[in-house]
Amino acid sequence: MKLQDRVAVVTGSSRNLGQGIALGLAREGARIVVNGSKENYVENTCRMIADLGAPVVGVTADISTSAGAELLVTRALEKFGRIDILVNNAAVVAVIKHFLELTPEVWERIFAVNLGGLFQVSTRVARVMAQQGSGCIVNIGSVGSSRAHRNMAPYDATKGGIEAATRAMAIDLAPYNIRVNAISLGLMRTDRWEGVAETELARRRRAIPLNREGTNEDTASAVIFLASEESSYITGQVLYVDGGLLAQLRPADAESTPPPKDKLYHDFVTK
Repeated sequence: MKLQDRVAVVTGSSRNLGQGIALGLAREGARIVVNGSKENYVENTCRMIADLGAPVVGVTADISTSAGAELLVTRALEKFGRIDILVNNAAVVAVIKHFLELTPEVWERIFAVNLGGLFQVSTRVARVMAQQGSGCIVNIGSVGSSRAHRNMAPYDATKGGIEAATRAMAIDLAPYNIRVNAISLGLMRTDRWEGVAETELARRRRAIPLNREGTNEDTASAVIFLASEESSYITGQVLYVDGGLLAQLRPADAESTPPPKDKLYHDFVTK
């Protein structure tokens, strides 16, 4: 129980990766504040956490707005009296548009949630943590901050901003014993994978050296590490959770000498 009795606010935690993070923190003993924009999803995640025996409160709010962020922090303090961990996970992801097709409305909405929401919540929570004399903030980023996705310019721009903000926040907040780090995610399995043909899933996995997509548990484990005392001397850093995606120059199928497809390396070792 690495996070026994600590209070964790997880934005965008009513579904997918955020839900997995909230459940993972709860299993480590944390008290959880669930957040999402749809009440039924928030309530469902709260039930799942309550079934684990963890104290939980749900807050349905759009954290890209000042009022929504204020409501989230106020409810967390009313319920638990403090905030020890903030995970900035809320993001607009599923907007696929070529740069020439982008509108100001699409660009502004993605920035409002992905970067604006991080700012709205973090400034309020950081003030609480500064008064406490301790705290930990984990920002959820993407490999899109380092390598471009096609047709996702505003998303990648916000994720690059998250990494820059992480470093700046870490420096400003270090004197208050508040650590700030980011997790940069690769190809992760979410409900957007439902109904996708197995041949398409196999094609996606070929770009990943570990040959599989990431899971909720993979993300949660990284968050738990950065939120626990095991990382007490780490701040302003980005942890890549991507199955080796960024470590390679290009996918195996595009290499000049691609690996054999039907045999593993040990089959060629002379005994």
